[in-house]
Amino acid sequence: MTLSRSSQKSIKNMNSKSLQIISILAFPIVITVGIVLIPIVPDYADHHLAEQAVGQTMRWFSGHIISAIAFAMSILSVASIGKHLQHSSRTLPVLTLPFIAIGAGLYAAGLGADAIGPLAVQSSGHSPVIFFDGSTLWVTGTFVVGTIVFGLGLLNMVVGSIRVGLLRGASRYISFVSVLVFMVAPMILSGWALYGVAIATFGVFVPLALAIKRG
Repeated sequence: MTLSRSSQKSIKNMNSKSLQIISILAFPIVITVGIVLIPIVPDYADHHLAEQAVGQTMRWFSGHIISAIAFAMSILSVASIGKHLQHSSRTLPVLTLPFIAIGAGLYAAGLGADAIGPLAVQSSGHSPVIFFDGSTLWVTGTFVVGTIVFGLGLLNMVVGSIRVGLLRGASRYISFVSVLVFMVAPMILSGWALYGVAIATFGVFVPLALAIKRG
């Protein structure tokens, strides 16, 4: 028995929508895995605490690298949302994807440096504290700029989604507040703040994924 053209089109649309939802949720899921793997540094100002965390070599390295990969995946997540809107002749603000791409690149660069730098110093027989003492301006500065730019991209995406009617009801407020949490959490100089970032990404992208699923 062969399926009618309308049935085939319906199945194709369902599969396409499922792939969109998976690509949207990939970012918050993968970033959370990365953050959970990174050993917690209770106080970033104490570089000796960071040195102890680096001692858990595989967790330190894999957590940072997975988190960097997650930010690269965020570009696909946002692009999927934009593609969904295009099907109904709606668009996200033009600067959304550029902000996301630049911010994600800065985050990936900072996470890569944080992953490899202290381990390289440690492998040379020196204390990783040397890396943290010398890289504060560069690495921290990269994260600060990355947070601002990426956050502006998220803000554009959420506000744009509200304006075109994709986000409605309580989901509007959940996503908007989550963007603010994402931008503010890194200002807390503690590894615990990373969990705020992870929760915020779910708060931003889950309502959007659910809205697309219902649409």
